[in-house]
Amino acid sequence: MAAEPPHDDDDDDDDDDGAAAALNWDGETDASHVAGPKPPRLRRPGRERKPARAPIPASGVDAPVVDDAGAPTSSFLLVTYGILAGAYGLYAIGWLVSVLRSTLTLDSLLSEIMYQFGEFLAIAAAPVWFAAVFYLTRGRRPIARLLWLLVGLVLLAPVPLVLGV
Repeated sequence: MAAEPPHDDDDDDDDDDGAAAALNWDGETDASHVAGPKPPRLRRPGRERKPARAPIPASGVDAPVVDDAGAPTSSFLLVTYGILAGAYGLYAIGWLVSVLRSTLTLDSLLSEIMYQFGEFLAIAAAPVWFAAVFYLTRGRRPIARLLWLLVGLVLLAPVPLVLGV
């Protein structure tokens, strides 16, 4: 039997340096490296965090506190919003087709300009309603947003296209 050479502790340091190098990403120490966002902290159930008060402005009126850490939107709501956005897009296209089919001409210039402006508003109404609902229902429950979007689907239907006028 051949005798093994004595084990030297200096070899272990080389292995530790190699393992540390394997766990580092190349360019991590680069000055242009930007770290991503930190993952959200999980809170224990039962411990409620008190909302932070905003500093009092010089006018003496409390400024509203904005909480950027809102709950993420559920997949069901995202899919529903996508379907509704597609319906509103189809409504805008439907109104455009209705306007392009129209052959109405009016006697006075002012009447013609007002009629064409009304046609433009009819085309723009669906996307504007969709955006306005999202803007005006910030911070409210999703059911309120869905109800207003459904009201818009009823009110903004391209009736001339549906009736074949």
